[in-house]
Amino acid sequence: MRIGTMTSLFSHQRGTSELIGYAESMRRCVKAGFKVLDMNLCALLRGNTELNGDDWRQKLDSICSEKEKLGVEFVQSHPPYRPFPGFHFPTAEEDDHFDMLSKRSIDICAALGVKWAVLHPVTETTGPEMDLEASLKINHEAFDELTEYAVKRNVGIAFENMTDSFPLRRRRFAVCAEELLALVESFRAVNAAVCWDTGHGHRSFNDQIPAIKKLGPYIKATHIDDNLGADDLHLMPFLGTVAWEGVMKAFKEIGYKGDLIYEIVINVRMPEALKDMSAKYSYDVGMYLLSLAE
Repeated sequence: MRIGTMTSLFSHQRGTSELIGYAESMRRCVKAGFKVLDMNLCALLRGNTELNGDDWRQKLDSICSEKEKLGVEFVQSHPPYRPFPGFHFPTAEEDDHFDMLSKRSIDICAALGVKWAVLHPVTETTGPEMDLEASLKINHEAFDELTEYAVKRNVGIAFENMTDSFPLRRRRFAVCAEELLALVESFRAVNAAVCWDTGHGHRSFNDQIPAIKKLGPYIKATHIDDNLGADDLHLMPFLGTVAWEGVMKAFKEIGYKGDLIYEIVINVRMPEALKDMSAKYSYDVGMYLLSLAE
């Protein structure tokens, strides 16, 4: 295992909605110590990245060149995701736009050598809750075309464990290990896997370790973050109440051979003068986290 981070560690700037570009984010991640990265593409849906324009392929070429120059490895990516609840956007035009961005994300992953694109499973909201067959059906409607597109480009698909959303009062699909297993096995033809999000796991269970062990070899990617057991705070490890000693032991016991990838917001509101320092601190914390699995 290695410690890595999403490029979004340096994407936000205090006091403005303008994002820092991917190349600069990569350079600053490397400066902090990270050489293993997740290409966070969620902001594509907001339309404010350099990969949203008509010249996105030329911009991607520059990012790929910077990747080679820095010697970083992109092991996973987070494409845009549909907002909960439901599968569809309010209009057909929004659905089509999302599908286009999803395929663009896979093309970006392929160019960067990404092993696993992490997708949010969708929830069937019109029928009874906990209808497994209906949930699997709607996920195939949502992802069959995209997963086939990905496998042709040598990009694996990892479905993320979800967490129930309150006060919507609707169970969300793929919170529990059994549902994730059923989902992944239903996508057997495209060699699907699981991304385990420790923050989601902590919100969903008093003890997430049994779920990690049940999923075992299906876990190929991670989102590492902490919280206090209620809201999805995306804190750095040890700033919340996740039992990291047990979680790391569980990863070791299942023989997890992937990396630990931060999904933390330590720099979102941080003044520019403090960002590099806080990122370096998060790297040091990650190295300590790795030591718990030795």
